[in-house]
Amino acid sequence: MRVLLAAALIGGALISPTPAAAVTIDWQPCRGDFECATLKVPAQRSKPKGAKFSLALIRHRSTGADPIGSLVFNPGGPGGAGRDSIAWAWEELPDEVKSRFDLVTWDPRGIGASKPNLSSCLSAPLKLPATGNVNWSKVAKTFVRDQGKANATCQKQRPKVVEQMSTNENVADLDAIRAALGEPKLTYWGMSYGTRIGYVYALTYPDRVRAIVLDGSIDPAATILGLAEGGAGPDQAFGAFTDAYPKARKQYNDLLTRLSKAPVTLPGKKIFDRWILRDVVFNADAQQAAYPGIAAFLNTAHAAVFDQDKAAQRRTAQTVSGIENFRLHNGNAGGAFAVTNCRDYSQRPTVDEALPAIRQQVSLGPNYGGILATEFALGCAGLNVTPDPVPLITGRGSNVPVLILGASRDGSTVNMWTARMSRAFPKSRTVTYAGGQHVTWGAAGSSCVNAVADAYVLTGSLPKADVGCPNAVVVE
Repeated sequence: MRVLLAAALIGGALISPTPAAAVTIDWQPCRGDFECATLKVPAQRSKPKGAKFSLALIRHRSTGADPIGSLVFNPGGPGGAGRDSIAWAWEELPDEVKSRFDLVTWDPRGIGASKPNLSSCLSAPLKLPATGNVNWSKVAKTFVRDQGKANATCQKQRPKVVEQMSTNENVADLDAIRAALGEPKLTYWGMSYGTRIGYVYALTYPDRVRAIVLDGSIDPAATILGLAEGGAGPDQAFGAFTDAYPKARKQYNDLLTRLSKAPVTLPGKKIFDRWILRDVVFNADAQQAAYPGIAAFLNTAHAAVFDQDKAAQRRTAQTVSGIENFRLHNGNAGGAFAVTNCRDYSQRPTVDEALPAIRQQVSLGPNYGGILATEFALGCAGLNVTPDPVPLITGRGSNVPVLILGASRDGSTVNMWTARMSRAFPKSRTVTYAGGQHVTWGAAGSSCVNAVADAYVLTGSLPKADVGCPNAVVVE
């Protein structure tokens, strides 16, 4: 029914694949074993001699004597800062890859230590009723009002930055990084939102691709409303968590039933309500490494609410404080998230247009689906930006061979998006991990996933067929 749109855009054009200017990077020691640098890139790819962004780069040198080159990664978002993620990524990579590659990343334009940035911009929190049924129409309308104010303030404070952030610009920056590293072809690991950068790079610079790993894919045929399909992801991953910790499911259900009747006041006048409970569990369950912490929290919170355990109440109050702070300063849900998505996609759904998608996600993910779907579908409120749409692939797409990694119950980017990315790159191979882990190379602890990804990055060779990998969670 759909046709190939690999080189077509909605209201835009592909990035002109002009060679990046030859520059060198002045690396300096920073943060222990890491090295930091800055790289100046055009603020607008169409004006290479105009104003510049200063990108903050960081790398860890390879550990072996026979390096292949640089593995560049983006940690996701939009809004993820590479400098904040590289220590984790280096730790997760298998030793053989670390011995052959420098690991390199950057804070994308507008983010983190890159200048100028949107550091003062925040996203509006959803206002949700402490008890009773949720009127999603009312929630959505209130969010549009509040998000509209937050986005308008952000744009007023940083008007030029807002108009110069987009995935197409990030792709041009990535190619400038590749050139500055002296790499004739790019070896790239895109996580989550980073897969959008990766697939657009493959379409734009197909002859400059050595190896691209798309790990936890964004839908390459997405719209703003299409992003709302990811709302139910955390609910799907919750099943993978409770498979490993069956006691936690009952504790969660007990707490949800109790808190849905009335919030509980904890020491320091901290209010523990059903939304705090959901945030603790569903903001974390996409990462298997968080499973023991989620289980411990549920055990403590259950003792605090039902046993009136004083020590448990104090610890739960501390968790409530942490969630309150996270909501205020979550960069992944702040200005960069809204601005990038709203420049990448030209659609601007009204509340009435968004409500069917929100309600669908509530039915598929009753715990968290409505929250994320509302934020995704209506996050552009208040922004008056010129779209810079990414290319969409709605049929059989590019012949560039890439490696696609996904999970059957991915807690952030749902598995249907992995399937669409596979269709978009028919010469690719896909590795599907049986679990809820979001971003599986290294982090899933799967020798099956690692073996395929390692071999591809080291040799450039894909497996002969798609691969399925079993769950690797071991409960102690």
